[in-house]
Amino acid sequence: MEDTKKKIHISDIVLFIVFLLLLAFPAYLAYQVLVEKNPPKTETKSEDLPVTEEEKNEDPYPDKYEPEGPKYAEIVREFEGQTAYISVPTSIDTTNPPSIILYSHGSNTRVISDMYDPFMIDLQGYGKYFREQNFIFAASNEHDENWGNAASIADMLLLQQWIESHYTTSGKIYLIGFSMGGLPTTHFAVKYPENIAKIALLAPTTRTYEWTKADAEKMADVDMQIWHGTKDVNIGYSNSVNFVAYMKNLGKDITLVTLEGKSHFDLDTEYMDQILQFFRID
Repeated sequence: MEDTKKKIHISDIVLFIVFLLLLAFPAYLAYQVLVEKNPPKTETKSEDLPVTEEEKNEDPYPDKYEPEGPKYAEIVREFEGQTAYISVPTSIDTTNPPSIILYSHGSNTRVISDMYDPFMIDLQGYGKYFREQNFIFAASNEHDENWGNAASIADMLLLQQWIESHYTTSGKIYLIGFSMGGLPTTHFAVKYPENIAKIALLAPTTRTYEWTKADAEKMADVDMQIWHGTKDVNIGYSNSVNFVAYMKNLGKDITLVTLEGKSHFDLDTEYMDQILQFFRID
């Protein structure tokens, strides 16, 4: 009797499973039909899509910053064996052309082609600052430690002439001389005063005793300003004080900006704003 009940129980389970399969098969067929008519949406990566001509011409960096205004160039070349650095706009407004700044370096620095040299990095800072103010900034090596000799003056003139032959300029020349560079700067101005607009001297060597009344008269129309620190042990502040007083006796007024507590190398690159302001004053 117990075996009969067990057989009946197992058969019932089998029949029930078969019944479920018979119900599931039509449901499966119906699902397949629906899928064929409405296939599921799949995500397509952008790189899998064909690229149109319009997309090929699109800027790959649409959010990148494009600075306004003229672009600039830095030039390093030699003039009769002397390396020169020139920072110049490559797009010059001929209705408002740039003026030229000629910079003369100190005795412990050289203008070279290595742009990673500390002094050349300083020159690039000057170049960037003044070219953005519509100047062509340039510096020649001027025969190294020249102390204002004739060769250094010739170097400056070659550099000026090359710039004027390659670019449209205002015709005005501005001079900056640091330390020993005060000598080639002032000697150049005395020899070629015609187009010199202004002279900025930073803790300069001036050799007061060399100046004559005739030199002062040549500089009558050229504004000069000196910046000098009271703690300068390389070229004493008193040198500039005496130079200004001496030139006044010769009939030439020069402005002296006293920098309290500043030493020699506190002002080789730190006063570009003030120099610009001085250059801009009519």
